[in-house]
Formats: sequence, C-alpha cells, structure tokens
Amino acid sequence: MKESEKARRNVKKLGSSHEAEQESMIKTLSLGIKELDEGLGGGVPHPSLISIEGEHGAGKTVLTQQIVHSALRNGLKVCVVTTEATVKEYLSMMSSIKLDANNYFIQGKLRIYPLHVKGGKWSRQMLSLFLKVAEVFLERYKGKYDVVAIDSLSILTTETKHNDFLTFITRAKNIVSNGKTVILTFHPNFVSNDLMMEIKASSDAYLVIRNVKISGINVKALEVIKLWGVIGERRGPITLEVNPQLGLRVVPFGGVKI
Repeated sequence: MKESEKARRNVKKLGSSHEAEQESMIKTLSLGIKELDEGLGGGVPHPSLISIEGEHGAGKTVLTQQIVHSALRNGLKVCVVTTEATVKEYLSMMSSIKLDANNYFIQGKLRIYPLHVKGGKWSRQMLSLFLKVAEVFLERYKGKYDVVAIDSLSILTTETKHNDFLTFITRAKNIVSNGKTVILTFHPNFVSNDLMMEIKASSDAYLVIRNVKISGINVKALEVIKLWGVIGERRGPITLEVNPQLGLRVVPFGGVKI
C-alpha cells in the first residue's frame, strides 16, 4: 500500500475516534461579538481543528486573533506560530483592533513564535523542513497550550510531499483528541484539490473569508462551510468589517446575497 494511502486512512480512522471522544467534552467558545456568535450558532467548538481559508488581506489573521483573544478571556493558554509578523507586530495588530493581549503575553498565557528565515529567503529545503518543525513543536509543547494557531500554513506547504502533509493533519487531529484546539489559516488552492478535501473532511470547523464589495462598501464575507459540535442554528454568509475604533464587527446587510 502506498504511503499516501496509509496516511489518508489514518486521517479517516483518527477522525472517527476523535469525534467519539470529543463529543463528550465539546464546548462552545463565544467570540464576544453578539451578531458573529449568532451567525456561528453560538461560537466555535473547543477542542477542535479550525481551518480558515482566505486570500491575501481577506482577514484570516484578524479572525484568528478574535478566536485567540476569546480563548485567553476564557482562561485558556494560547500559542501562536506566525510566518507573517514579529512578536511586537502581532501584539500591535491585536491592540489596533481592540484586542489588547499585552498582559496575557507578559503573564505567559500567550506565547508568540515568529517563523522566519534570516534575510527573508525561503529555499525549498527550508520550506520542507519548517512544516516538520511546526509538527514537532505542536507535539512537544502541547502541555503548554490549550489553543494553538499557525498563521499561515500556506508558505510551509509549498514544497511538502503529499504523504508528509497528510501526516501533519493526522498529528493535528491527535492533538485535538487530547483536548486542544488547533487553528490553521491558509490561502485558497494552496495544496492540491484532493488534499484540500482531506482538510475539509478532517476539520471540525471550516471557514472561508473573502473581500467583497456590497453597495459600494468594502467588507469581508465569512462563510461557514462546516461547523461541527455547535448546537445553535447558524446563518451565512456573515458580513464583517475591521473598524479601528470598534475592532471586528458584523455589518448588517439584510436581504443582500453575496
């Protein structure tokens, strides 16, 4: 049997046992924005594997930071692995949208790990290595976090082999089975279609966020593709905007289709 087929079966097998174990301990994590929580049926599930897909500048990081801040408010320990910002930049981004996390960072409840290459030059070898580094990190330090976010996964998978990526997803599901929430963000079509289907099948929550224009106003449309374990009725898509004074907020566009 091919290695990729073995990895795929492991993902499916682990997914089944994961759902059975998870059902008894699932909780809904409110994001602290009434209309957004309502649109999601109450919030996002914890523990869970949350996948957030979106093009550049669509708001993947902002949405991830909203989940991160909500987890911190609920007393959970959070780790963020970022390929797009330094520690200072990441904290400043959160503060700029009314999600000040500086005290959580000082207290050690929020840990931020920038993943960068000196000089900004990513080689094929580095790209392949860094996904394995992230995989080892998730496993080795799982006692130090309740929620972990990798923002963004896209650059780490550019030179990754099919079966290596499936192994990574399997490891992530295993971590979720241990009561953790794993958040992955990525760009559309960053992997092959069959691997994208594996991510959707393995995810407990699969969200897609896009830049759209409605009535001449630039907003972000959040579509819920999959949301397992949430009791309330959800709706979609949800229109959002990032307001410097108010932070992330839902914009009401009644009766408008996106």
